[in-house]
Amino acid sequence: MDSATLLWIALPVVVLTALILDLFVFHRSDKEIPTREAFIWTGIWAGLGIAFGVAIWVMLGPTVGTEFFTGYLVEYSLSIDNVAVFAILFAALAVPNELRYRALFWGVIMAIVLRGVLIGIGGALLEAFWWMPFIFGAFLIITGIRMARHTDTTEHPEDSKILTLMRRVIPMTEDFRGSSMTVKENGKRLFTPLFVALLALAFFDLMFAVDSVPAIYAITDDPFIVLAANAFALLGLRTLYFAIATSLERFVYLQPTLAIVLGWVGFKMIISHWYHMPPLISLGVILTILGIGILASVRANRKAEAAASATGD
Repeated sequence: MDSATLLWIALPVVVLTALILDLFVFHRSDKEIPTREAFIWTGIWAGLGIAFGVAIWVMLGPTVGTEFFTGYLVEYSLSIDNVAVFAILFAALAVPNELRYRALFWGVIMAIVLRGVLIGIGGALLEAFWWMPFIFGAFLIITGIRMARHTDTTEHPEDSKILTLMRRVIPMTEDFRGSSMTVKENGKRLFTPLFVALLALAFFDLMFAVDSVPAIYAITDDPFIVLAANAFALLGLRTLYFAIATSLERFVYLQPTLAIVLGWVGFKMIISHWYHMPPLISLGVILTILGIGILASVRANRKAEAAASATGD
């Protein structure tokens, strides 16, 4: 069995094992995840992704390994925007804090499946039409420009017609019933608001995937790397929500930073018809963009705190 086949087998085994252990061993009870614990678990999930990336590096070579790390970094960075939407969604549906992790768990599973379908479609389009990279690249650049021009590009789920339609079409209970997705009342099967929440999570993640999947195809056309990077980025999304959802406003340059990342990978995809950029250069550029965005946000926060302190004095 060659290395590529072994890794294809290992990917679902690792992901499924991690999910099973997470739900049935580490987080069996429904409770709110403290921020400190969330940061620890975010580090653990990131470590798992890095470990899988190292395995790819060793078994398939440094070029493919670098493509994975670059794709994983892009997908993980773009998932920060998902966190903001999920926070609004949970508030709109009044999901209790102790049930949010379970909703994220099942929502992420659905998101992985839906992204897998989208990745397959994207790969088929790129293989069938030589000019498709120009379309994907232009789409990413336009999305980046729109994101940079608007200070608030976050979707607001509470205003979504889809969410309103779900509430009308799906027979559901008026309130949450613990961690149950469905209940039977008066001989009729009803869904709980928790089920609606996980459907909404998967739906809005799919909306974001329309941006993120072309972004990673700008880095590599290997469907395995695309799927693996997405899967591990989504695994870390659950605890990332609890780690940073309440402090997203401190990343004041989040939108322009992500806009530049999207513009960069779009540009890279367009020029790939004439020039295939080495993965290490692409990774270095993305790390630089993210680093500058983080440092600029930290500096802006310090200035704001100093100004507030001076005003208070």
